Amino acid sequence: MRFFDYTRQLTLKQMQKQLKALLYSLTMFPLFLFSGCAVDNEYIAKLPLFEAKSDKIPGLDPPYERKKLIREKGEKGAKADAASQEILSAQLMLEYQTSPDPNMRREAVDAMAKIPCPQRDQYLLEVLKDSDAFIRLSALEALKTAHSKSSSAAAGGYVSVLVDRMKHDTDKDVRLAAIRLLGGIKLHTIKESEGITPDSLTLALGEMLQDKVPAVRYASMETLQKLTGKDYGTDINRWSQYIRYIQGEDAELPQPRSFAEKIPRIDLPMFK
Repeated sequence: MRFFDYTRQLTLKQMQKQLKALLYSLTMFPLFLFSGCAVDNEYIAKLPLFEAKSDKIPGLDPPYERKKLIREKGEKGAKADAASQEILSAQLMLEYQTSPDPNMRREAVDAMAKIPCPQRDQYLLEVLKDSDAFIRLSALEALKTAHSKSSSAAAGGYVSVLVDRMKHDTDKDVRLAAIRLLGGIKLHTIKESEGITPDSLTLALGEMLQDKVPAVRYASMETLQKLTGKDYGTDINRWSQYIRYIQGEDAELPQPRSFAEKIPRIDLPMFK
């Protein structure tokens, strides 16, 4: 038994020595790698485990390069001739249609907005049918960019598109964006637009006062104030009465806000 205990103790000591040697190796190995020895480091760099590898996949550009190429097409198209603009717009639309990445599709939409050609507007109208709400938002912003450079902000049925998105889009953020973009329209610019008149636009915004989302109702009142010049603040009852007046259902306009109502309310802690 004594001999067995002795051999057992000897084995444990040997195991302890081996563990110490292993820990020492693990500690010194990183120091060896970064010791600054050019010969050793070059040798290690050639080993398969430490060999630097490219992140590029053959036949597929990295995302940052694809974004760069898409943006370059938009910038090039903004200065190109009509024939080149048509080609570049078609290429960007193909990128939008074939890319599974929503970020790339948004980049393509933003790039298309910079190219002033007739096909561009048709492409953007197709993008508005996308199932991704963020891409539909990009399309609305692209339409805004495109038409802000034209002589009439309502040219080509721009207002009709915004009204359609405002009334029928299932995403509240898209409805909000359409309402706010309508706030930048001048009523005199939509007299000749297809199917839209100042009164019909006002009534369409009046419908949004019944939206289930409070932010949409609030934005509708803000846009109505910009378009009509009426100052009823955020009093939804007065705006509703104004809409009824436009429809001929109410004989009188609502009372304008008093001076006291226009003073911003400040709730101080000591008066709560």
